[in-house]
Amino acid sequence: MIATLFGKKRISEDKLANVFVNALLELVDQGFANVVAELKEAPEFEAVPDIAYENEAPFLLIVLAGNLLEARRQLPAGTDVRLATLAISKFATATGSRSTEVEQRIGRLQGLMNRLNAPSKNTVYAMSKAVFHQYDLFAFQKVYFREQRVPDPIIQKRLNALMAFFLWDWEDFHEHYRIG
Repeated sequence: MIATLFGKKRISEDKLANVFVNALLELVDQGFANVVAELKEAPEFEAVPDIAYENEAPFLLIVLAGNLLEARRQLPAGTDVRLATLAISKFATATGSRSTEVEQRIGRLQGLMNRLNAPSKNTVYAMSKAVFHQYDLFAFQKVYFREQRVPDPIIQKRLNALMAFFLWDWEDFHEHYRIG
């Protein structure tokens, strides 16, 4: 309400990319252990999934890839591409990687997420299915789901609820800021 009275705050693409990447890094740093704990405690698995609490790199890429997919849907054409380029560059710098390597990995991961989630466009579902694939959680499921290489729907629902916390809140962003 107050934002509409006084106008929205202006944020540059560079600053947005910086805040975006830092927020995702902090969120994953604080939240990955909860995701691992939830998966390890899920009674639907026949065996406890072998995910190390320190193995957050694939999860971090899933979160970044999912958020960049969502940014594509939430931002105007052109702005989404520039934000993705800046975010990947800043992410690479923060993680000590090369930008081209991160860009390729994100591209492959987004392709995987789109294939796994087709025809749905729900980013949260895509992210949770990617977690199953990147950490090979199929091996720990009941035989029926393991042989079909699909997530147990109960585990998937629980993971979807967790993954929703790792998405950038674009609605709140648009309410308070404008890119310029």
